[in-house]
Amino acid sequence: DVIATMRGEQEPDVWVLRANHHDGWVNGAEDPISGQVALLEEARALGELARTGWKPKRTIMYMSWDGEEPMLLGSTEWAEEHAAELRKHAAIYINSDGNDRGYLSVAGSHSLEPLVNQVARTIEDPETKASAWKRWQASGLIFGTPQERKEATSRSDLRIGALGSGSDFSAFLDHLGIASLDISYGGEDHGGIYHSIYDDFYWYTHFGDTTFAYGRAMAQTNGTLVLRMAQADLLPYDFASLADTLHVYTNELKGLLETRRSEAAARKTELEFNAYALTADPRHPMIAPSALETPPFLNFAPLDNALTALDSAAAHFTKARTASSNNALAADTLKTINEELVQSERKLTSPQGLPRRPWMQHLIYAPGWYTGYSAKTLPGPREAIEERSYAEADGQIALVAHAIEDEASYVERVATELEAATSKSGPSSSGAASQ
Repeated sequence: DVIATMRGEQEPDVWVLRANHHDGWVNGAEDPISGQVALLEEARALGELARTGWKPKRTIMYMSWDGEEPMLLGSTEWAEEHAAELRKHAAIYINSDGNDRGYLSVAGSHSLEPLVNQVARTIEDPETKASAWKRWQASGLIFGTPQERKEATSRSDLRIGALGSGSDFSAFLDHLGIASLDISYGGEDHGGIYHSIYDDFYWYTHFGDTTFAYGRAMAQTNGTLVLRMAQADLLPYDFASLADTLHVYTNELKGLLETRRSEAAARKTELEFNAYALTADPRHPMIAPSALETPPFLNFAPLDNALTALDSAAAHFTKARTASSNNALAADTLKTINEELVQSERKLTSPQGLPRRPWMQHLIYAPGWYTGYSAKTLPGPREAIEERSYAEADGQIALVAHAIEDEASYVERVATELEAATSKSGPSSSGAASQ
């Protein structure tokens, strides 16, 4: 592992982390070197800024991981070794891996969703010269699910995806509860060279990002995110976007339970009418499946109440943040509030972790038990319902609800502090503070 640190001048105890791995499976031109060179370009640019005398407000750490391909070894061992410091100081972990031609792809913590959208609107897409955001929107309209196509035009911000595993963000998000993003460009290379001997410089320069234009776009995108997080007067978290996404996940959970109920009713009817025996081919006999347990009532009230509380707290924080942008808050006040905001994502974790995998402590995002890298949202209750373990599902719903209640209480407290600080300060000379 290679770790480079630029210490912040005003809030050195708030850390902005940016990383890519450098070890490849055979040659590794696309995965990971295409992402690694973008990271190196960002670091070079920050070095040039530092030579002019510039210093960031917050500490910036650039990380190049070894051992990602075997088992995320380099990042996981480092994160575990520095777990206490990271839980105390890390504001964001920005990850990349491979990169190619095409459309912006972002997944991560939904408190960062508006920030990602703001940055994407400022980056030029190399091929179309439109913004990366407009091309991201267009890809959703053409290639997205029906819901994604609808939201591409109905929401002011595009929704980012949820993270599971498969790259170095895993230890930071899933285990430590650090707000994280995983970012890349792609979708147009259609390479088929993943983790093979053909992932080499020749292939990349003839069929991948042949002019390295999207490498530059990646450096611009992630470098801008780093600077926004390092330089904003108030850390640019948005809890309304988090609350909105949690409502979506909760509705999916309720829908899944209804699907299980419908499946049980359909199976009961099929067995009552002897449908399996009557439709069986006597030359290929089969045994009828067993009846399915009809799901019991699950108590979603704690989860609904917690989401209502988070809606209220998020609205209060948005109002307080907007008011603070027109006032000159003292540096020590901002420092205190930012150090508190860093902890907001941690409230969505539990030290007991998920069933059968306690290392995974984030209760909102996790890789699925059976899905490998793919994410499961609200994984505790979701996977319990999928497995028809309804008693476990009830307990997991309560656990998630408690975490969201903690998040709501914490956001409400920070909003109240920000509001009080704003009321004591006068208007800023510039009329607006950097957000």
